[in-house]
Amino acid sequence: MKHSELKSLKSDILLLEGISILLMGIGIVMIYSAQGRIGGEESFSSFWNTPAGKQMIFAIFGVILMHITSRVNIEKLKLKDDFLKWPGLWIMLGSLVILFGVYVPGIGLEVNNARRWIKIGTISFQPSEIVKFSTIIFLSGLICYEKFDIRRFFSGIMPTILILGLICGIIGKEDLGTSALIALVSGLLLLAGGARLWHLLIPSLPALAGFGYMIIKKPYRLKRITTFLDIWKDPQGSGYHAIQSLISIADGSWLGTGLGLGVQKYGYLPEDTTDFIFSVICEELGMLGGVFVILLIIWMIIICWRIYRSIEDEFGKLLVFGLTCVIGFQSAMNIAVATVSVPTKGIALPFISAGGSGLICFSVAIGLICSVANSDWRLKIEN
Repeated sequence: MKHSELKSLKSDILLLEGISILLMGIGIVMIYSAQGRIGGEESFSSFWNTPAGKQMIFAIFGVILMHITSRVNIEKLKLKDDFLKWPGLWIMLGSLVILFGVYVPGIGLEVNNARRWIKIGTISFQPSEIVKFSTIIFLSGLICYEKFDIRRFFSGIMPTILILGLICGIIGKEDLGTSALIALVSGLLLLAGGARLWHLLIPSLPALAGFGYMIIKKPYRLKRITTFLDIWKDPQGSGYHAIQSLISIADGSWLGTGLGLGVQKYGYLPEDTTDFIFSVICEELGMLGGVFVILLIIWMIIICWRIYRSIEDEFGKLLVFGLTCVIGFQSAMNIAVATVSVPTKGIALPFISAGGSGLICFSVAIGLICSVANSDWRLKIEN
């Protein structure tokens, strides 16, 4: 590889880390603005108990973990000879055990009519965020295993689909959006790893039936779809979230009302620090602010794609591909919900929405991508 190409790869690593930190910074600022309420004075000590204060702490841990993960030897995550000694297997099993923990009384926590959280003492987190990324590590290692042939139907693709079905079924019971995201990214990862398209199409039919059943089983999910078709039919009820999000975006126009000067956060826009943080950005920073955030995410995806194209290791390529897909598709889903382009669904905007589970997991994901790039860069320097 030419010296200029090696230099470009190293620059991409630094840029990727820099954009991630910049998005975290934007998130902290906008969460701080969104949490503002009329008549409330905030002391320095009470700040750390607010969404913005907690997000700042999570961001610090996220950056530290990103740096540590970027130095991990990616070879240790590969499946080589002994399946039972493979870290990817135990990461997957461990995350599944934690996932079942949401149904354990005294540990599982129900928020907004969904059991997605585990609470141990003062610490609470979403296991589905961990599973989202452990699935990528597991599939990437499995596909590259020399004794496993993903192009075979009964001994290759079917056992993999059954595992994914179990994961998506458990998560989909409480969080259909994350389940759909995992299914989509996993399918693309299998195709990228060499699976035959028609092998995936066969199990996709019962999978679609399963998603349909999960929608029908919980009436509020079906209600979200029918409401999306006409949000003005019930403006004070089922259409309220979507309408208030559109009002926030419209109020901002091109240049915004000004940082901290938005009105919708004062009790009008629900979930303003989490699912609809993009609406707050558009209201206070305008369409230009929203476009700037979108461009940063697109830039991040382009850098990840350049890293994917430059590396030669198959496991590393699949890992980068899967992690990039999660970041890209989840960002698109959140922005689509905020702009009422799809039915309302609770899913966070990566690096920006309030929430420690997602922020830390996405930070580790960026660290892993950088780790793959660092390993490839050092290998090419040696050669």
